[in-house]
Amino acid sequence: MEFIFSENHTLKKAGKVSMNIDLLLTEKGEAGLIAGENFIQKIAGVVLDTQTGLFTFEFADMDYMDLNIPVDPYYFQHLDLNPLIHIGAVVNGNIAQAYQAPLMFSDDPYRNQNAKPKIPDNPLMAFGYFLKNCIAGQPVHREDLGDEEAMGCILGDASPASLQFAPHLARRHQLEAKPTIAPVNAPGMGLGGSSSGGSGGGAIRRMGGIGRPDDNSSDDGTKKK
Repeated sequence: MEFIFSENHTLKKAGKVSMNIDLLLTEKGEAGLIAGENFIQKIAGVVLDTQTGLFTFEFADMDYMDLNIPVDPYYFQHLDLNPLIHIGAVVNGNIAQAYQAPLMFSDDPYRNQNAKPKIPDNPLMAFGYFLKNCIAGQPVHREDLGDEEAMGCILGDASPASLQFAPHLARRHQLEAKPTIAPVNAPGMGLGGSSSGGSGGGAIRRMGGIGRPDDNSSDDGTKKK
């Protein structure tokens, strides 16, 4: 799906969203936004404001949601290689929601016209592969910014590699994994460049948990209606 800025679009801000959301990345820079509960509305696109560092979710019904914690500028170069970004939720230790949406930059409104992102044919496999390979990240939204204890990774002590799909997604994941269905980009989403100015390339710095990058840290690191 291609999502392009248009002056004819009139967005309306969604009400307060009570959830915590993290940005997670793999060593190759594949990125995803993971929440601690399901999103009620499906996200149609994600915009990164390169001035403020804040993400905005844009929904199919023209609602939008501004996140409240800036992305560390170090990650911009890696986000720039992602024409799509993973969207998901981990609830009670299980992957309860998983799909992909176009990622846009505020200073490059025609980014998706150039990159022409294609949603994977096997979105659950792509998401699972991404999550199991996450090594770094940071919080990008907290319901209570004053709660320092909530600034840790929403996965808690769980290793990303240990997470399984919730029952309502597990069967779909098994169907995608059949040998007759070839994974897209074997099997992750894949990365591509754009003209938004990031330098790209290279592996991301590892972190021990969620926070600002630290080269000396260790390697451990929608609700249904």
